Amino acid sequence: MTGGRRVGTWRRAFQVLHVWLRYFAIPAVRRRPAAGRAQRAQKALEELGGAWVKLGQALALRFDVLPEDYCLQFFQLLYQMPPFPAEEVRSVIESEFGRPLAELFRRFDFAPIAAASIGQVHRAELPDGAVVAVKVQRPEIRDLARADLRLMRWIARAIDLVPWLGRPSARRVVGELARWTEEEIDFRNEARNLELLMRNAAGDPLERDPRLYPALTTSRVLTVEYLDGVPVIDIVTATRQGDETFLRDLAARGHDLRRIASHITWNALNQIYRQGCFHADPHPANLLVLPGDAIGYVDFGIVGRLDPRATDSLRRFAESLFAGDVERAVDEFTGWLVPSRRTDFIVARHDLVEALRRYVESARVAPGGVAEATLFEVEMFAVVRRHRMALVPDAVRYLKAVLTTEATVKELDPCFDLPAHENEFFERLSRIEAIEACDPQRIARFLLDARRRAGDLLDALERGGRVAQRVAEASAVRRSVEVGAALAIAATLVLTVLTWVGAPGAKFAAIAIALPAVVLLAVAFREASRLPWRGGEDGTQ
Repeated sequence: MTGGRRVGTWRRAFQVLHVWLRYFAIPAVRRRPAAGRAQRAQKALEELGGAWVKLGQALALRFDVLPEDYCLQFFQLLYQMPPFPAEEVRSVIESEFGRPLAELFRRFDFAPIAAASIGQVHRAELPDGAVVAVKVQRPEIRDLARADLRLMRWIARAIDLVPWLGRPSARRVVGELARWTEEEIDFRNEARNLELLMRNAAGDPLERDPRLYPALTTSRVLTVEYLDGVPVIDIVTATRQGDETFLRDLAARGHDLRRIASHITWNALNQIYRQGCFHADPHPANLLVLPGDAIGYVDFGIVGRLDPRATDSLRRFAESLFAGDVERAVDEFTGWLVPSRRTDFIVARHDLVEALRRYVESARVAPGGVAEATLFEVEMFAVVRRHRMALVPDAVRYLKAVLTTEATVKELDPCFDLPAHENEFFERLSRIEAIEACDPQRIARFLLDARRRAGDLLDALERGGRVAQRVAEASAVRRSVEVGAALAIAATLVLTVLTWVGAPGAKFAAIAIALPAVVLLAVAFREASRLPWRGGEDGTQ
């Protein structure tokens, strides 16, 4: 088994060497102009296919790694690949489920509606008549991806041995790509991503995620509801080519390009800054326009997840950026960077501040939205690359989602005012969070959690082998916290019940109960602050 994989790796190595000679070594000997290197690199990656296409797509977002011309060229890497034969499609499906394809589907269209580097998608009907989209993995992709990644690791080690090639570490970049590729190759990960985004978007009129069919999903086959809409890639293509017939027909069906751009932007902001879980690959081929210009999503192989701290940091950065607070925005941005030993952080921070200040000043003079925002991000990450710094993985996926969304919106509406939409979003988000903060159930949960945490803290103090006096003090503080928290919860429940029944004086009754709670909690926390956190003066631990 191992030997077979090794043969595949060496065969792949000769293919990579052959492509490198044709697109790089021979043109260098012939002294081809350097201006065409980025385009030749794109063609080389497309010809190699497999994980090399994924590498190019990942590097398209890495302005901190490659020069701008390479990144922008890699944005054009093909997502469509030649389809594989119907016999192989049938073989994969039947081997996964152990049943004939005719028993699984009443109808199956072998002509794919999309074919990418990992797999291809077919339209089908279930025995109950439900229309579904079936994603089938390319038969050879796992071995091919492993061989490609093994070669990339070898090359990355060689690159990292040459210190003047700079940072970030090539092995780190390949490691990120390997994690992304492993996630995409196992379709069960995509199924979990889909279910998470679908739960988050429940009831949202602007976002639609397809229903998953778990019984017809494995690591190599994914079956979801078929969303019948207009692919955004078709709209972008028509806009580029000036296809007025297509655009008039689109408008006649009630669709509006500016509204579509607005909904795509709004969904991205909502996923990133409110839910902390977002579609990290929202390129036009993965978006559909549905009735009412709601946006349907497909291909959930790459999804970004942010913990609350990262979400808050990204939000503070965006809010500071659009408020013109350059210093605070840069402080947040530098938290996503990993400096190298060659990084002069003071100079790097100064350059980031200047880049951000230029963007803010240009936006005030000529607010234009997407084009200026994209150029600003390119410049910011050029500073990162120049100072030998690297982005943390969460920021890479965030950048991928943001830049892809901005590029798509720019194609749909070149005059779309992105800063205005983001400011409106954050204003509305602040109002929503203020309303949610006043929810009695949320307050009660917070107080219960605070009571539990205080109890855990005091339990830890009591278990610490304190002298009897300290134990007694801690116990007294604990009782005060428990009584205060109980009174606060009672006040919340009284206010809720009396408000629901419309009883007069509800607020006064709640205040009368809450005041003693506030006093008890204040005294308890003051006393708790006086308790020793380490061993006492007598040396007890």
